[in-house]
This record gives sequence, structure tokens and C-alpha cells, in this order.
Amino acid sequence: MHLTRSLITALATLAMAATLVSAQSMSPSTPPGSTGTTPGGAGGGAPVATDLDLPIEGPVYPPPAATPTPTPTPDDRDDPRDEPPPVIFGEEIVSENDTIFYVLDISGSMSIGREPYTTLEGTTSTGNRIERAKTELLRSILGLSRNFSFNIIAYDCGTRLWSQEMKRATDGNKASASAWVGALTPTGATGTGPACALALGDKRNMAVVLLTDGAPNCGASGIEGHRSMIRDANTQRATITVFGIAASGSYRQFCVNVAGDSGGSYYDIP
Repeated sequence: MHLTRSLITALATLAMAATLVSAQSMSPSTPPGSTGTTPGGAGGGAPVATDLDLPIEGPVYPPPAATPTPTPTPDDRDDPRDEPPPVIFGEEIVSENDTIFYVLDISGSMSIGREPYTTLEGTTSTGNRIERAKTELLRSILGLSRNFSFNIIAYDCGTRLWSQEMKRATDGNKASASAWVGALTPTGATGTGPACALALGDKRNMAVVLLTDGAPNCGASGIEGHRSMIRDANTQRATITVFGIAASGSYRQFCVNVAGDSGGSYYDIP
């Protein structure tokens, strides 16, 4: 009886082992599309997915294209419009087309008065009206940018032109104009209307600078005659800037009106 029980136990053990082997060999493979895992490393670890759609190699991105440096045009490199405007008595003069015509009163009344002023050398001195006006005129001419064209009229009852036409502001022309202005001396009466009309006769010119003590008394019928002559000559609508040197009363008002008629400015100079 004891032998029979031992045999039965051994047979049962063999049958169980055979069943386990059969079950492992018949285990189905992982179907497509399901999530499979692979064993971890030697020390075990979390399962790793094997069917994700990952690239074999990392992506390669091209470097961003460099922005080309714009090539400057000749105007960008050296634009004459970038030059400063003309200045006289510390005031900037606006010109639409880089032209300027200076009109200087050299009548006898410009020889009077003594006031301090700054010389071209930068020192302080005192001088009469014509000396101060000439100094500021010279300072303005010498400071003209090379893109400007200019001319000068000096007047009493008559007119004197530096040039028969506007000249470019070259060093040579500035030197010629400076010598011409330096030789002017005051004399005679004041014909402001005809002198300004002559400057406005050059229709290329869009800026007139008038330096005067404000008392027109020859060349037209009264103060209003001078004003009308200037206004009628200004068909190109040039801007007239007037500097009244010790101008007062009705003479000063004449200067204010001449500037205002053109949309220009008036400035008092002691």
C-alpha cells in the first residue's frame, strides 16, 4: 500500500511538469499593433516600449540664413541734404532747393551806431551797423555747405552784384565773395525794393536774406511802394528772412511786413 501511494505521487508530479512545459511552448506571440515590452537590464527595471514611431537618428536643422547687409547707394553714403542749413545771426535759413541770395543794405545810415559783436576770429569788438552786418554775412557765407548755390547784392540807391549768376559754395567762390564783401563801404540812400526785386528775378532762388536798418527812401513810391515791388517780384514764392539792424518805428514795421508777405521771419538786431 505504501508503494502504491508513492507511485501515484510521482506520476502526478510528472503530469504537472509536462502541463507547464506544454503551456509555455504554446504561448501566442504578441499580435501586431499591441504594446510589447522588452526585459530590463541585468538589474531589472521598468519595461521599455518597442513599437513607438521614433526616428532612428536625431533631426538635423539647417542654420538660419544670414540676412544680407544692404549695399548703401551713393546718396546714402554722401547725401548733401544731410549738411547743415545756412546760419546768420545765429538763425537757420530754410531753402527749398539749396539756394540763397544775400541782400545787404550799404546806405549811409548803416555807418552809424556802435554795438558789441563777435569777430570772425571769435574775439569781442564793437562796430557800426555795416561792420556788424558784414561780419555776420561773411560768417554765413564761409559756413555754407557745398551743396548750396548763392549770390550777393549790395545796395544803396543802386545795386551791385557779386556775380551775374548764382555760384556753388566752393572754397574758391567763398573766398571771392568774402573779398568782395570786405571791400564794401556805406554810402547813399536806401533802395530796398529794387534790390530785393533783383534778387527775386532769379527764379531758381528760393531764399532771400535781407540785412537792413529798414528805411527805404529811393527807387519806389514810399514805403508801401517798396513793399509792393518786392511782393510782386516774388512769383516763385521764395522765403524772405529779414534782419532789422537797429530798425525802429515805421521802418521796422516795413521789415516785418516784407518778411510776413513771403511767409518768412523777421529778427531784431541791436
